[in-house]
Amino acid sequence: MNSNEQLRHVPPQAIEAEMSILGGLFVDSQAITTTRETITTDDFYREAHRKVYRTMLDLHQAKTPIDLITMVNGLNAKGELEEIGGAAYLATLVDYVPTAANIAYYIRIVKEKAVARKTLTAGRDMQARIQDGQPAAEAIEEARRTLDALSDEADSICGVNADELIDFNERHRQYIRFIKRVDEFRFVTGFPRLDKEIRGIAPGEVLTIAAYSGTFKSALLQHLLLRSARETGLYSLFFSLEMPAVKLFEREASMQSGVNGYTIEHKWKNEPANAEEIHRQCREGGSQRLIICERPRLTIEQIARYIDATRRKYGEIGAVGIDYLGLMAAPGKTLFERTAYLCPELKNLAKAKNVPLIILSQVNRDSVRNNHEIEAHSAKGGGDVEASADFMLGLYQDKENQLILKILKNRNGPASESFQVNIEKSSLQFKGLTSYSPAQPRRSGNGIEI
Repeated sequence: MNSNEQLRHVPPQAIEAEMSILGGLFVDSQAITTTRETITTDDFYREAHRKVYRTMLDLHQAKTPIDLITMVNGLNAKGELEEIGGAAYLATLVDYVPTAANIAYYIRIVKEKAVARKTLTAGRDMQARIQDGQPAAEAIEEARRTLDALSDEADSICGVNADELIDFNERHRQYIRFIKRVDEFRFVTGFPRLDKEIRGIAPGEVLTIAAYSGTFKSALLQHLLLRSARETGLYSLFFSLEMPAVKLFEREASMQSGVNGYTIEHKWKNEPANAEEIHRQCREGGSQRLIICERPRLTIEQIARYIDATRRKYGEIGAVGIDYLGLMAAPGKTLFERTAYLCPELKNLAKAKNVPLIILSQVNRDSVRNNHEIEAHSAKGGGDVEASADFMLGLYQDKENQLILKILKNRNGPASESFQVNIEKSSLQFKGLTSYSPAQPRRSGNGIEI
């Protein structure tokens, strides 16, 4: 038998991954709560590792710390210490990995090898039963039951659970629960005519606002988050990747008081009584429930962790805003590659964290250079911005320098309505929306547009 044939007869195994799991449990014994939900003693290929893991489970059950001394005593009491290689082998496991951080990765490897071994065994058992004269139908039925059980184990490796499948009755029950709570957790803009069209952003949905620079898009996002915090009593989480928190506070003060940033700065320096009045207006205007993260170049994973940390510290989150997409960190050398990665992952993030997510995106000027009006494909970074959004708004200035908000995508209805945004530009106060019809070009007597 040559070396290749010998390798084919070696059962699937991952000895180093097994050692990494056991070593990780020496580093962090609490990690056993993760391992015992995923792998069993029989999933280890090496018998010595089975005995070590079984003793670890016994110690955990007895609420005894897992360390070198307790393991030596535990194995010795069962007469298994020398069988596993003695205290020297346990010491090898103790020093095998520096951290338990990657234990889930090693669990998956060990589980995959265990399922592979069981599958080979099932095939050999079926062959043996048929050779011993068992009717083929009976052998197939027994093999089917075994393979069904192995399929469940294989699904667990991939994170697939049949209990997560949703049938008609469960969809109906979920819908009843949804409509009972949706008004509490659905994000609305506070602009009645716009909210009538899009019917709010439910938890797990994404609203993208695409806009030129200089069209007050960041101020609009801040206004929406502040209003949501004020009206719902839920916290809004604002990832300001561009503007520092102190400038955001100045802008909040302008929005709440109706005075410009220069005056805000002057009052804080020279008029303490007036500054305190503005501070009060901010508190009452939602600012107390607006949580700012000003850290630049955040990744999807970091934003997810900040969402979890915000929930733990402050409570339920009503909305999450990101200013803006192009400043996030992501794999890829070009903007298109980074956008293609970020957009679907942000949609997944909204669903996983069950929050309404509002994202700002800049506009590719080349796509609208000859026409001020904005379209869904105008978003900088490619079509993934539009594809991953449930709702999309465009913010631009028309030829008359009026600020226009246009519905570009609407999963709850048509996407065509445009509104003129009434804003007090000096204080960044948004006063509301009114109907908008683009001005028709005037023509001279010879038919030339003027």
